[in-house]
Amino acid sequence: MMKSASLVLIALSIPASHAFQASRAGISIQKVHSSTPTSISLFPTTENDIKSTSDASSPLSSITAAAAAAALFLATAIPANAVSGGGLDYAGLDISNQDYSNGNYKGKDFTQVLAKATTFANSNLQGCRFYKAYLVNTNFENADVRGVSFEDTSMDNANLKNIVAGGAYFGQSLLDVATLEGGDFTDAQIPTKTLLQVCDREDVKGTNPVTGADTRDSLMCL
Repeated sequence: MMKSASLVLIALSIPASHAFQASRAGISIQKVHSSTPTSISLFPTTENDIKSTSDASSPLSSITAAAAAAALFLATAIPANAVSGGGLDYAGLDISNQDYSNGNYKGKDFTQVLAKATTFANSNLQGCRFYKAYLVNTNFENADVRGVSFEDTSMDNANLKNIVAGGAYFGQSLLDVATLEGGDFTDAQIPTKTLLQVCDREDVKGTNPVTGADTRDSLMCL
């Protein structure tokens, strides 16, 4: 059978390629445009030319490339909560002498932070992590630290007056704080030996102004 004498003319151009650059903070996408679009012959003369043209313009190849690009983006994208809430927002930083009072830092990570003479007064710190943090002369007065991890911290002369510390985790450094007066330590996790010494302190007294809990009762001191 004779081949058709004419071919339908199709204008083809190759889409601009995309380059993806991954960084620690996220993904930035830059379009790299070809200055001279690659053209494809409109009149293939051999069987190989026809096959080559068909492969180059195949929708499947474009779909495959797009799918690969999307997979790369999803695999390297940083979760939103690493920026807006939680994540390593303050871990390892020096925030000494800074004012973080009256703020909402719920769920933030302050692991190994240097916070000498920093104030968190009246702030919401629920669920924060202060593991191995340097909290010398730090002010937590009236702060909500429920569920906070204070293990292996240095808390010399820290102010815990009227603190709401239900379910918080403390270590031996609790003995070094300036005051515990008015604090609510209901269900707080405190080493037994440390708790016995805490109960002997003269400042373990008062009533928490927020919860109404008696400080000695919240610590289950005899």
